[in-house]
Amino acid sequence: MFGIMAYKGGDRMIRVAICDDDKHMQESLSKYLLDYSIQCDREIDHSEFDTCEELMDEYLKGNSFDVILLDIEFKNNDEKQMNGIELGKRLRGLYANDNTAIVYVTSYGEYAIDSIKIRPYDYIKKPITYRRIVDFFETYYLDQAKRKKVFEYTAHKVKNSIIVSNICYFESQGRTIVIHTITNQYTFYGKLSNLLDNESLSDFISIHKSYLVNKNYIERFTSHSVVLIGIDRVELPISPNKKMEVSEQLLKE
Repeated sequence: MFGIMAYKGGDRMIRVAICDDDKHMQESLSKYLLDYSIQCDREIDHSEFDTCEELMDEYLKGNSFDVILLDIEFKNNDEKQMNGIELGKRLRGLYANDNTAIVYVTSYGEYAIDSIKIRPYDYIKKPITYRRIVDFFETYYLDQAKRKKVFEYTAHKVKNSIIVSNICYFESQGRTIVIHTITNQYTFYGKLSNLLDNESLSDFISIHKSYLVNKNYIERFTSHSVVLIGIDRVELPISPNKKMEVSEQLLKE
């Protein structure tokens, strides 16, 4: 199951998760979100979680969030419990979520390097002020207005979404479609042919019955193949019956 959804800046409600074991911090962030939504006329629905496990359970139930305000260290954290870094890795990897804005709210600057591979959207250093929350969300809404389109799909009974501009190409492997981004691969059940006529994928071209490629990632092409930017110079074949069509589309650029 999949679909395309367009963002219109602040025109739609966003879901925010606050994950912190400090009740005072939860209350402060909740108040800031409420004040911001009223003063800036934004629709925000937020939920609070004491542990990373509680938040992960929501994803296992098929629920997801647009923004996660996430602490890194939890007071009762032991070897069996996740910290904020581990949760971020699971969301980006195992649960294939590339679109949620993970924001680390922390006093621990030394974790910045560990979190690089998670691609956090931002860091907010404690103690937090209302002004900092306003600045973050105004930047977030502006960014979403620019990005606009996301690709939505369901894998392992969990709804996921990926920003369309982050997708390099789709690959069909039997009944499975593989989504290739620069850093990850995600899979779901479906047919590549169902994506071909979708207007929201106008930057993608069909070069082969097994490949739908984002034109913006094509570095060069020949009559036989295309070479993509940024993912180890991946070379994909062009079907003989698509040579003319692919050539015409790419030469228009």
